[in-house]
Amino acid sequence: MSFKDIKGNDAVISFLIESSATGRVANAYIFSGPDGIGKKLSALAFAKAINCLSPNEGVSCDKCPSCKKIDSSNHPDVFIVAPEKKGTTIKIDDIRVVIKDNGLKPYEAKVKVYIIDEADGLTDEAANALLKTLEEPSMASMLILITERPSRLLPTIRSRCQIVNFFPLDAAMVEEILTASHNIDGVKARLLGRISCGSPGRALELEDNDFFDKRERIIKALSSDTFSYLDFDKTPRSDLRAILNIMLTWYRDIMVMKAGDGKLMNVDKKELISTEADRIGFEKLDNVLKRIMLTQTYLDQSANPKLAITALGLAL
Repeated sequence: MSFKDIKGNDAVISFLIESSATGRVANAYIFSGPDGIGKKLSALAFAKAINCLSPNEGVSCDKCPSCKKIDSSNHPDVFIVAPEKKGTTIKIDDIRVVIKDNGLKPYEAKVKVYIIDEADGLTDEAANALLKTLEEPSMASMLILITERPSRLLPTIRSRCQIVNFFPLDAAMVEEILTASHNIDGVKARLLGRISCGSPGRALELEDNDFFDKRERIIKALSSDTFSYLDFDKTPRSDLRAILNIMLTWYRDIMVMKAGDGKLMNVDKKELISTEADRIGFEKLDNVLKRIMLTQTYLDQSANPKLAITALGLAL
């Protein structure tokens, strides 16, 4: 996959293409933005373009040995470091491998590329070790940190990187990607395009994880005031985040309907949303939305899930 295959974030892609074409490439970047919108794909496309043997105005050819090796994840000079499981930490041993290799000349690439995915998961030890590499950059290497939470990175790391901000795609583009590239039917693609908040990756994740059944159960519980039906005490933290996202889009839609302006995310539930908008006042909606977002923050900060959810339950 090259830059021409990446949908959305046109300004960012144009910037990376120009950087590749002119050779004006920084030693370190932070690719920042929501999960699932193409940051990692763009990092790999950038690595390919920089090291392509037959580039075309900053875009990789996808045919040369270098491009093919990067595509098959066996290029000796392009590394991806990531947590073992999504949402866990990147330990110092992983970064030590990067530091050791960074001291060596490229085996065959023009520029070595180290892509650190979910970089906000770096432990303090790992982050401080990485900082030393940033303080003494190699002209033959480039570091790309990928994160949806740049504020969690050390300020000293952020200050030494060029920050490239990625943004959510519009719902219509997500819908187009789902139907054209993943053969998802139009009705489902439209709903996923709205609920995924501009993230094709998140839309595909939802489609694969019994999202629609889960959404039905949650909406039924919320609209019938049977919040305990959700049984949060026994729900894993990762599932809690998914539930909170569903709740957030639901109450957001009720607020939009009540205000009489804006597009709904749960487009197939318009009648029920209208009923709930008549039933729930603005003050309570505002309080619930704030409480859901606060609960999401607590979970991101590794707070006790039971306490966070109990506080949310009181608001409902």
